[in-house]
Amino acid sequence: MKNIKVKVCGITDEKNYCDLKKYPISYFGFIFYKKSPRYIFKNNRISFIKDIPNKVAVFVNEDFKEVLRISKEYNFSIVQLHGNESDSYCKRLKGAGLKIIKSHSIKDLNDFNKINLNNTDFNLFDYKSKLFGGSGNFFDWDLLNRISIKKKYFLSGGISLENFKNIKKINCNKYLYALDLNSKFEKYPGYKDVNLIDKLFNIML
Repeated sequence: MKNIKVKVCGITDEKNYCDLKKYPISYFGFIFYKKSPRYIFKNNRISFIKDIPNKVAVFVNEDFKEVLRISKEYNFSIVQLHGNESDSYCKRLKGAGLKIIKSHSIKDLNDFNKINLNNTDFNLFDYKSKLFGGSGNFFDWDLLNRISIKKKYFLSGGISLENFKNIKKINCNKYLYALDLNSKFEKYPGYKDVNLIDKLFNIML
């Protein structure tokens, strides 16, 4: 598991970020979706995110120009699309110089067969729910041993210390690029539990 990267998503607090940055976290995710309890603009002081390297801006069916505006204003080069964005939408964003992580909601094998987006850099596989992420639930990860999609992916959806051992059962680790941590590593929505993050890295390293 040492080669698998970690993304911590849904951070809203500067001090919390400062406590986390001492760990080998490859990506920090900031959510720009108004209906999310981790919506970054709920915090009036977000200028700290401008200088964070390898950060990811998370959007849900956002207006194209607004994605570009936020990406430029806060120095994002990577965006995560967590809604029903089309391949042409992704292509336009890539044409603007952004890297794309595209989320896909998964319940069974048929959901993998519906994935046909070409203009993305990474897939992200999350549990299918009525929410756009952050549900705390996970799909059957054994399905990942049965897919033929040859693109690196982030695994998301309900990852916790309790079920972490199940990730090791995924045989297709060649394409498992990163773990996306959110609700199971929080004290409350938007504030990560540093002790849980510490325990995770003690397991991984």
